[in-house]
Amino acid sequence: MNKEEKQFHASRRKEFSRLIGKDSIAIIFGSTHKNKSYDADFPFKQFKNFHYLTGFIEANSALMIAPAGINLPPGKKGNNIFEALYVMKKDPLMETWNGKRLGFEKVKPELGIDIGFENELLRLILFPKFLNKFRKLYINFGEMINLTGEMKKILTFFMESLNIVASNTEVIDVSYLLGKMRAVKTEFEIKQIKRACEISIKSYDETLKIIKPGLNESQVQANLEFNYKNNGSKENAYPPIVAGGENACVLHYDSNDQVLKNGDLLLIDSGAEYNYYCSDITRTFPVNGKFTKLQKLIYEIVLKANEECIKKIKPGIKFSEIHKLSDDVLAKGLNNAGVLKDKMDIKKYSVHGVGHHLGLDTHDAVSSSRKLKEDNDTLVPGNVLTIEPGLYFPAGSKGIPKEFWNTGVRIEDDILVTNNGGENLTRGMIKEAGEIETAMRN
Repeated sequence: MNKEEKQFHASRRKEFSRLIGKDSIAIIFGSTHKNKSYDADFPFKQFKNFHYLTGFIEANSALMIAPAGINLPPGKKGNNIFEALYVMKKDPLMETWNGKRLGFEKVKPELGIDIGFENELLRLILFPKFLNKFRKLYINFGEMINLTGEMKKILTFFMESLNIVASNTEVIDVSYLLGKMRAVKTEFEIKQIKRACEISIKSYDETLKIIKPGLNESQVQANLEFNYKNNGSKENAYPPIVAGGENACVLHYDSNDQVLKNGDLLLIDSGAEYNYYCSDITRTFPVNGKFTKLQKLIYEIVLKANEECIKKIKPGIKFSEIHKLSDDVLAKGLNNAGVLKDKMDIKKYSVHGVGHHLGLDTHDAVSSSRKLKEDNDTLVPGNVLTIEPGLYFPAGSKGIPKEFWNTGVRIEDDILVTNNGGENLTRGMIKEAGEIETAMRN
């Protein structure tokens, strides 16, 4: 891990420590392996909140944060420890099979965390007698209940004694508090998201060259994913949607196994991940390289909504206002074109929201709704959002002319809220109808 990454993760632990206060302790568990079938596991993926605080990507680990400091291990004289990482012990045989382990001795020099311990010593701080010294205990409860293997064994006694702990110490899940932190991206995080967007744009550009009638959706997906990896992304931000014709009217379509037909549109919703940070782009292309008159009509309405919403973004604007603007632009455009008689019916055909926060998760795990005593709807500098208006007319759409049936159009960009407005991180990806036709023709 380089110096910039160490400083970023250290800053997140410091801020989290400040927020939970000196009367608290946090024990946050990392992910474990999950079985796929027989003796094969799914590829390992670290919990995003754990990664946010540590940058550590090995399984079977846990982070302890004590803002006031404690002696560790308990019952022994030692240094006043504010943070500790519990990791798998070194094991030459297992490392021969599954790869090198960091080991507790390298926790501080490699990760910048105060001290490391072998994870079996985690048992010593999971006892009620130890935890009840604190007024609040922060844990990632929703994730820890699904842990497997050696960490599940370590957790067994703790889970059985949680009722004793909870009667003396307030037990709080960390997700909401970390979500509040994650909503505002640091410069380091913005760099990672920008890189993910750059990789996605290059990959879309390459994939655009192969789109033609007769190709299978799966071939388009394969080309896109090849280019992600070829350009520096280890994996997708989420399963790609490659939807030709009527498939585009299924919002989370991911079968991606149908032949592309001449005269249809192709909707691609996909994004590369870089260093655990996501991009999220949607573009809609004519399969044969040329929009029909009716396709272009719908496309231009969606494009106008996309561009108007992006222009509206600035600090102080409510995300819900952007959503309303999108529906208003779509409804007016369809009504003026004679496609939609009653503008109040727009939600039947726009269906989803105009966007979401973007970061470590594609739909970033941050609080974005208004609460009784706090406002998570108002945009602030450092928010990263998607803007993705769409129109969908599946077969049988009542009140919609039949010639528009089986048409789905979505256009999505990734926007950073700055002090002065919004910066489109995916502006390098073509989206004007004429630009698309020229690119596909060439």
